[in-house]
Amino acid sequence: MHERFRNWVTHVLALDLASGSIAFSFEVGDSSPEAFVDFAREWHRRDPRTQLALSMNEGEWLNCSRHFDENFVAHDPFFQEFMIPYGGRWVSGMKLIHEGDFVAMLALMRGVSQLPYTAAEDELAQRLARHLAQALRLYRSNAMLAGQASSGLALLANLRTPVALVDEQRQIHYANPAASALLKQGNVIGDHGGRLVCRRHHDDAELLIALRSLRLSPGAYLGEGRLPVDRACVHCALPDSHLHLNVFLQAVRPESSLGAFGRIPLAMALLHDPRQRLELDPFMVAAAFQLTPAEAQLAVRLARGETVADVAAGRRVSQETVRSQLKSVFSKTGAVQQSDLVSLLATLPAAGRTALS
Repeated sequence: MHERFRNWVTHVLALDLASGSIAFSFEVGDSSPEAFVDFAREWHRRDPRTQLALSMNEGEWLNCSRHFDENFVAHDPFFQEFMIPYGGRWVSGMKLIHEGDFVAMLALMRGVSQLPYTAAEDELAQRLARHLAQALRLYRSNAMLAGQASSGLALLANLRTPVALVDEQRQIHYANPAASALLKQGNVIGDHGGRLVCRRHHDDAELLIALRSLRLSPGAYLGEGRLPVDRACVHCALPDSHLHLNVFLQAVRPESSLGAFGRIPLAMALLHDPRQRLELDPFMVAAAFQLTPAEAQLAVRLARGETVADVAAGRRVSQETVRSQLKSVFSKTGAVQQSDLVSLLATLPAAGRTALS
């Protein structure tokens, strides 16, 4: 189906509505793994297409060009801050299966430079999708939905960014290959008996405080006058250097992340070593400054020498939309003009130092 319809991405997503978690997820195409992680972690809650698909009958076909006009897309945060910046635009699909609390959906997606799906393409895809629905019923009966968290972990494994999932006791539940390699060095932060530990006692104490500030469990003690937060940052001093290895922490709670990363609340720890990466990573920039995917990609592209007009042309949106996103970037980073932003991104180790305030 992916090849026949020249899709940007083809995605089959199954949900357990009772628990609000992902039963399984299969995807193929040109989108980055960061997009799927961002979708599962946050943007699924703001996706108007998913909400529409869930309200439809089994076997009913959806074409976004007939439901969401250009004016809607131009003002919708999901499209402007997530979908279009990652390269996607059009979707056709259907609810493949709806049995009790189990729902499986098919999404055929095309990019910003492609045309929407035609009525003839929708008709053919709908016929093929009925066979896919039967295949999924067989798959479901055999697999019995084992290992619900595997979909999220598979996405993290493909990230270039070092990422680990830890609980409030610093127990490491998962580390992707990039994070495992960094932790194995152990000279600043490492895996000590399955726990995430900083070498310096001061940094280690700050890591524990930061994890507690996320209040991953209802009874976690925060300290007098402290309120729970969703993000925090710890700066671990690098030996013989004025730089810091940064640990950007983001709360990942099953009820708000489709259960993609497990059934208990965890912290997603993104590890940034300024000595190891020469090229700016939008995923890391987003974590450092609490930017949306659109804002992070805009900041990185400007730092690489592109203009607002270049970004607008690449996304096929108006320059006014990009300028609005740039204004938000300035507000979140404290930059006054583009040169300030470029300088700030060049010193990413300083990013996020106010995250706990």
